[in-house]
Amino acid sequence: MWKNRMLPEISKIAKFRIPVGEDLFLRQCASWQNLFHLPSSYRYPTGSIQGYITRLNWTDEFIILEKEHNEAFEYFIVDRRIESVKGPFSIERFEKALKEEAIELPLIELSEMDWIINF
Repeated sequence: MWKNRMLPEISKIAKFRIPVGEDLFLRQCASWQNLFHLPSSYRYPTGSIQGYITRLNWTDEFIILEKEHNEAFEYFIVDRRIESVKGPFSIERFEKALKEEAIELPLIELSEMDWIINF
């Protein structure tokens, strides 16, 4: 239950991993870049997304996320099928891109995710 009480700000001070399905996880590394990492190969298929991710969700085909950047929010769509990142988007353009890709997912706060804190 402690994870439900975590503040989103913890992502700014702790290194962490969040499992994204069975074959991939989001990892914040020491340089504060967020990497989508394949655990079996230690390969980074989508490169890095700098900043503090605040909300996220995924399917087998896509990962959608919101990140804080300069006191504003940017949005991204990661296409897991071709290992590409689209964005950053404004909220309006993000919603349009979701419709174009037929993605119907809500963004979920990081505090509601299963975190693995790296000490």
